Amino acid sequence: MVNSDQTYAEVLPHIGILVLNRNGKEWLSPLYDSIKLDGYPTVRIYLVDNASDDGSVETTIERYPDVTIIRMPENLGYCMAYNLAMPFAFADGCEWVIWSNNDILLENGCLGELVKAAQIDSRIGVLGPAFLAWESYEPNYYMIGNHSYAIGAMKARSSIPIDVEWVEGSFLMVSRKCVESTGSLDPYLFFYWEEADFCRRARYQNWRVVLVPSALARHYAGASSNEQNNGSLQILKSKNYYIYKLTNPFKGFFKNFINTLHLFLVNVKQFFPKKLSSVIFHIRVFANVLKEILLIYKKWVRDRKGSKPPILARNFQNHSG
Repeated sequence: MVNSDQTYAEVLPHIGILVLNRNGKEWLSPLYDSIKLDGYPTVRIYLVDNASDDGSVETTIERYPDVTIIRMPENLGYCMAYNLAMPFAFADGCEWVIWSNNDILLENGCLGELVKAAQIDSRIGVLGPAFLAWESYEPNYYMIGNHSYAIGAMKARSSIPIDVEWVEGSFLMVSRKCVESTGSLDPYLFFYWEEADFCRRARYQNWRVVLVPSALARHYAGASSNEQNNGSLQILKSKNYYIYKLTNPFKGFFKNFINTLHLFLVNVKQFFPKKLSSVIFHIRVFANVLKEILLIYKKWVRDRKGSKPPILARNFQNHSG
């Protein structure tokens, strides 16, 4: 409740929006502007820049001097960059942070709807908006493919949060308390399935992960990674999905392995013999997974115990000394 000496803005939680960027200058101004137009009064914007060389930082400094710049020494990917950036926002007094891709646009009131939902239950630690298609008011591919049951509530602009297994990491709001208890994003995954892994670990520690139908945003998708033209990212995406399935802490490792092996065989069967290139692709990916089975098992043990992952990946620590 607001007393006579407080304004409404003073009692709202502070949000830090961490905009991850790698050579995405063209996307930044529309996102910054949509955040300002959203109307939420206690928000800080941080540009988490993964060593861009396209003028992203310079343009932000010139046109948006209120945006805090956090520069990474090299392209650290999704997990490590956010893990290093979150302490800056928490030190600034942000009670919640948002992991935001650069190719996001907010509909007015999105942040306020997320905060309103977060205040319903102290066990809510992770929230995500409902996503519209980029150029229409219809649900986008993510909503149709992953949360079709929530589309009715989305169209009705319901403010009642819906419990889900995970929310998309392109625009994900998480509380400081949830991060402190769950740990960082796991840099072992680097990029792809890292937000689903975090959401699952949060749920394993009894945090609620919810989608807020009345909070609306748009995600262009693919602007940061150019994944359609990058075969190495497709390999990483498939590999990390297998790892995600193998490390489910709610189940035993042997059961996870059997389920993942079945998934691999189904993937191979659907392409054999008509599309041998896809068969070979899945065989190579799964072979790479098996080569790392000990590391994967150790991650499962850590997640099962509720231990926190390292903030930085081991290979980056070795590289940086």
